[in-house]
Amino acid sequence: MNKKLIQYLNDHKIKYELLEHKMVYTAYDVAATTHVKLGDIAKSLLVKFNKPFENGKKPYALVIVAADKKIDFNKLKKTVNDWAIKLNKESRAQKPIKGKKQLIDIYNKIAKVALPKENDMKIKFNVAPGAMAAFGSFYKLLIFADKAFAKKEKALFAAGSFTESIRLKVADFIKVEKAMIGSFAIAKEKKAKKAKQTK
Repeated sequence: MNKKLIQYLNDHKIKYELLEHKMVYTAYDVAATTHVKLGDIAKSLLVKFNKPFENGKKPYALVIVAADKKIDFNKLKKTVNDWAIKLNKESRAQKPIKGKKQLIDIYNKIAKVALPKENDMKIKFNVAPGAMAAFGSFYKLLIFADKAFAKKEKALFAAGSFTESIRLKVADFIKVEKAMIGSFAIAKEKKAKKAKQTK
């Protein structure tokens, strides 16, 4: 059991259901084992930017989409850049603290976003590839969640283990993780069936 995660949820008074299951490595395996639809499973992916989104932070973020969708990286880049503009605008509007210089433009627009190398997860975050929990705050990572996923009532999230998943309200997850919302998930392409040859 991920005691750190359970304590985190309890501290924030988040209701959850912990599901123990056989060892699984993919969302498809989770769906088959737990009998939960792919669309109700949160797929959390570590992504890497060409520069830090927030000054002083690592150039990584966690992205959440429904497991039956995939990421459109161009749309994700637009989401990230829209949020950079929005947050910088809010920062400029804040009154500076007496005696301190006002910080502005601490969020950066990015030019590139991609999936990092598998080793990055282990080297940068001390996590086995595929075993990263969906909770970015554990790794000091910001979270971007797809708008369609954010509208779901409940979902199954990665709990930082190959043998455990956790179900909770999506709204609670968005709130506690301060996830930034955008539209960047698209349907997965179905493999075209080979046309039958006719004589």
